Amino acid sequence: MNNTKDTILNQVLLLRKATITQLSEKLGISEISVRHHLIKLEAEGLVSVSEERHGVGRPRFVYCLTEKGFQIAPTNYFRLTDHALTTMKNFLGLEAFLELLKQFGRDLAEAYTSSISSENPEQILEEVTESLTRDGFVFSWTKSGESLVLTTHHCPVHHLGQKHPEVCTINHALLESLIQQPLKHDTCILHGDPGCTYTYEVLDGK
Repeated sequence: MNNTKDTILNQVLLLRKATITQLSEKLGISEISVRHHLIKLEAEGLVSVSEERHGVGRPRFVYCLTEKGFQIAPTNYFRLTDHALTTMKNFLGLEAFLELLKQFGRDLAEAYTSSISSENPEQILEEVTESLTRDGFVFSWTKSGESLVLTTHHCPVHHLGQKHPEVCTINHALLESLIQQPLKHDTCILHGDPGCTYTYEVLDGK
């Protein structure tokens, strides 16, 4: 991979979501050249593109690293995190390790609790998905009979979960803390499903 592609991957990693204009300004090259490299990176499965609305006018295209791109980008984050998780699991034992991950998920939830004000189950899910989506998660929810189903379409820990499936506990604990309801984890991206789904039964509107 040439230096320009490496630099683009690094910038997309730093920005999390990058536009062609942003990358052009950061790299000091034309937008046409940036677009040319991004097309190649997308074809190689290293970046993904989506539309994002930003006020009035046409939506803009934003680029994010894929799981493959994250691992190839010039960073040691994955190896360091992998080593840390392995060490903690071996030192604590599985039961204590899982409890630590649950607590981590609960702690993450505290950053979002102030944005959830409704007591209506459907409105709570709307507020949860809106808050998490703003931070780069890709969530949606649907109603199925008396059940509400929350789906994440992109797993932020997928690359780690392939070796440490216990990290799914973080998302589960995060969502249960936000919704204040026990959730059933029905499907999982790690198992080859198109998304991770979490379901809870609505009883008497609660």
